[in-house]
Amino acid sequence: MTASMQDNLRYWRTSLADGALGEGKFTRSDRKRFVEIPTAALKTGLLPEEVLDQVFRGQTSVKAVAIRFWPLITARKSSHGAARAGGLPDIVAPVVTEATVDRGGQITPLRNALARDLLTPLLSGEFAIGSVDALDAFLTETPLPDMSGDDAWENYLGHCRKMVDAVSHGWPRGDADYQPIGSGFLELAEDANATVRAILDLYDKLLAEQPDTPLLKQIAQPELTVADPDHRIEQEFSRRLGHSNPNFPLAQQQRQVLAWLDASAPGEVIAVNGPPGTGKTTMLLPAVAGLWVRAALRGEVSPESWRRRLHGEPPLPRHLA
Repeated sequence: MTASMQDNLRYWRTSLADGALGEGKFTRSDRKRFVEIPTAALKTGLLPEEVLDQVFRGQTSVKAVAIRFWPLITARKSSHGAARAGGLPDIVAPVVTEATVDRGGQITPLRNALARDLLTPLLSGEFAIGSVDALDAFLTETPLPDMSGDDAWENYLGHCRKMVDAVSHGWPRGDADYQPIGSGFLELAEDANATVRAILDLYDKLLAEQPDTPLLKQIAQPELTVADPDHRIEQEFSRRLGHSNPNFPLAQQQRQVLAWLDASAPGEVIAVNGPPGTGKTTMLLPAVAGLWVRAALRGEVSPESWRRRLHGEPPLPRHLA
């Protein structure tokens, strides 16, 4: 595995990990999407009945649900009853916790971090309270404590405070723009979290073991080539058995793609790139028409089923593989 390929993998891993850290800047209207956690529940880790009703709504058979919550919410200070201008976020919630909550209301934290959009490096002028490097150093030295003991919630709150202090000591104490509101935010977590973790593990494995990965090499380190159309490939064009349009011929590049498709072996990937309106869908329909005729001749699938697949084909995206 080349050094540049490893750099690409590290960049992809970092980008994915950054996205998994979640967000910590919100507008006032964003509050509508969250379930608010009252102050008493933040102190004990037990959700009241009215919050549990919202969390388990429609979840009749499950014993616990995955949640994401923000235990420290700060709001932009008002000046003489009006919100201040200046472009700062309305709400800043630095700590993002992934957890489960059971039907008894007990929150069990599983992962604790700070929102990536509050940590440098960021775009110039963006509000931040600290750096990613400081967070990484803290989490390396001080991972989330075990959450199974009687003092688990107290340990969790201590971890939150130490984590914020590690990037911005004492924040938001002394901040001229923000003050805590006393409650927290909660939302149901998406199922994507486990998928993200599995992909991060795969990146780590590839970087550690550096196996031979021909397909990954094509994606992570493609060769930039500019080639003229290969007219020899169109000698295979006679193998095509169907076409979808009796009125308009194919353009040269469309014929090239169809010829490559017909000459390709099972499992090969042919990428077709182009902006909207350059004939990707028009090119694909004759390809399917050829498959339709060939399959019908072999008795593998009825032409009627292929006709249904061809009918109403939606526009294709910019990249077709």
